[in-house]
Amino acid sequence: MFYDASLKGCIQKAMNRLQEMFYTHISDLSCEVYTSKEPLPFERRFEGQRRALKLGESWGGLFDCGWFHFVGTLPQGLDIENLVIRIDIAGEGMLVSDDGTPVMGLTNVHSIFDRYLGCMAKRELPAKFCTKDGRTVDIWVDGACNDLFGGCADKGVMDLAEVAAVNENAIGLYYDLDVLFSLHSVLDERSARARRLLADMKDAVYCLSHYSDEEILAARKRLEPALSAKNGFAPVTLTAIGHAHLDLAWLWPERESIRKGARTFATALRMMERYPEYIFGASQAQLYQWIKDYYPGLYKQVKEKVATGVWDVQGAMWVEADTNLAGGEALIRQILYGKKFFAEEFGMDIKTLWLPDVFGYTGAFPQILAKCGIPYFFTNKLFHNKNKIPHHTFKWQGIDGTEILAHMTPAGTYGSRLHAADLKRSQDEYYDADVSDEALILYGVSDGG
Repeated sequence: MFYDASLKGCIQKAMNRLQEMFYTHISDLSCEVYTSKEPLPFERRFEGQRRALKLGESWGGLFDCGWFHFVGTLPQGLDIENLVIRIDIAGEGMLVSDDGTPVMGLTNVHSIFDRYLGCMAKRELPAKFCTKDGRTVDIWVDGACNDLFGGCADKGVMDLAEVAAVNENAIGLYYDLDVLFSLHSVLDERSARARRLLADMKDAVYCLSHYSDEEILAARKRLEPALSAKNGFAPVTLTAIGHAHLDLAWLWPERESIRKGARTFATALRMMERYPEYIFGASQAQLYQWIKDYYPGLYKQVKEKVATGVWDVQGAMWVEADTNLAGGEALIRQILYGKKFFAEEFGMDIKTLWLPDVFGYTGAFPQILAKCGIPYFFTNKLFHNKNKIPHHTFKWQGIDGTEILAHMTPAGTYGSRLHAADLKRSQDEYYDADVSDEALILYGVSDGG
């Protein structure tokens, strides 16, 4: 392998070393799985075909289902806040509570879209969610033998089941460097700011000889001025919101859409508990109805977050429907039943039509939306056109002359990683910065995250 001896190469090498330090293996978990072709509810989990499962063994094929029972012991003398349960079942999974209520989602490392979006794995469960007495791990995970996008990249082979200690200092320094490195990548390398950033990262990395806690903390201290520096004048203010666009029918059975919704909603709730400033948004009345029907305990938690304003209800339609093939009456009924659901469940009159991923829009839409009491429209899919739409914030005039206010993300995606490149593109390529200084950016992973 070619060794990059440049300064940037040294920084990347340090970041790779830090990644290797994120987790320290403490002990393995034992596992048994109850498999079935279709999902079984929690109370019927023992009806599946039982087998003991070890690391490196396959438990199923594409779209098979299984209830996984993991058992282990936490070490004495370690703070439970610094312990995690790490699980990778080569598919999607969902930790549940003693009564079967979803607690948190899991996702394997690999997926068929891995090369586009980077690593999307969610393999860590806080140990405090997995024990009652502070020592014994005894948990159930509802598993699906498919990745985020309907593939089976790892052939159903369980890759990970362990108790591990977390090195929060190493994780913190890694992401400090990641933020600054991504910012440096979009700057002119000859600029004073780029050269200063590189020097700051060099000073931090040069603190690391043995990667001890003391050295890592010293390196983070060196980066504080760079991370706390204020941006210069920016013509556009970006509002960022967590989002997981969910296709209700795409590359998997409908029953998997229901479980994807539960995994996503549960994980978003745990993020809200960990980060009080976190805002998450989800659309489509049908998705909420599924959660209400199949996971009432989870739905109650969602309603509580909606009431406090940290969960953003988006949409207005029953589902994010095609608007080219559907007739006018069908579209009106989508809005009628969508708005009715959100009004009855959350006491909200939704004013924005949220359609980030629909292939084309009827010219009758402005008239339909205005008459349904919806003055605003959001989408993103038009960025996939060969003929680029020359606006991001604009008035859309329909066939009859009716106008509604429309917006598209300047970043061109509803799954941003919020790296510097996305933020810079949102500033530099915002077509309508001369008429609006506000724009939206969505971050997250679609279809299961």
